[in-house]
Amino acid sequence: MRKGFTIVEMLIVIMVLPFVMIVLDGLFRTLIQDIPRSHRIVQENTSLLSMLDQMQKDIGKAKGLPESFNGHTTNDEMLLIELADSLICYQLKDEKIIRRTLKDSQQSNALEQSSWPAPHAKVQWKVWRKDKNGYAVDVKTYVEHKVRGGHLQEKMANSHLYFVDAF
Repeated sequence: MRKGFTIVEMLIVIMVLPFVMIVLDGLFRTLIQDIPRSHRIVQENTSLLSMLDQMQKDIGKAKGLPESFNGHTTNDEMLLIELADSLICYQLKDEKIIRRTLKDSQQSNALEQSSWPAPHAKVQWKVWRKDKNGYAVDVKTYVEHKVRGGHLQEKMANSHLYFVDAF
C-alpha cells in the first residue's frame, strides 16, 4: 500500500473547496465590515438617546417653547426651550448636537454646556403649537449608513413626543 491521495479524493476536495471558501468569505466579511459598522451605529444611537434624555428633562421643566429669542429662531436646525430662569437652545451643527444656555437678552455669547457627536445621525424636531404657544416637541431620530451597493439605510429609528409640563 502506498501512502497518498487518490484522484477521486483530490477531485472531491477540489469540488468542495469553493463552497467552503464562499462560507468563509461571508464570515470574514461579517467580522471585518459588519461588526464594526454595527458598533458605530450603536454608539451613535447611544449618543442620540443621551441627548434625548437631556432634552426630555429640559422640556419637562419648561415654561414654554418660544418661536424666537434674541435673534435665534426655532427651525429645522434649532430648538428653543424656555425655562424659569434661562432659555435652552439645541442646535444641529457640524455633525453634532449642541446644547447651549441663554441667560438673558443682554448676553451675546451663549455658553455651550453639552454636545453630542452625531456624524451619521439625523434628528428632526417639530414644535406643536396652539395659538402660537408651543406645548410639545415631536423628535424623530435615526442613524444613516451606507450598505453594499451604496444605498443609504436608516437604522435605530426612534420617535419621541415630549410635552411641556406647564400646559
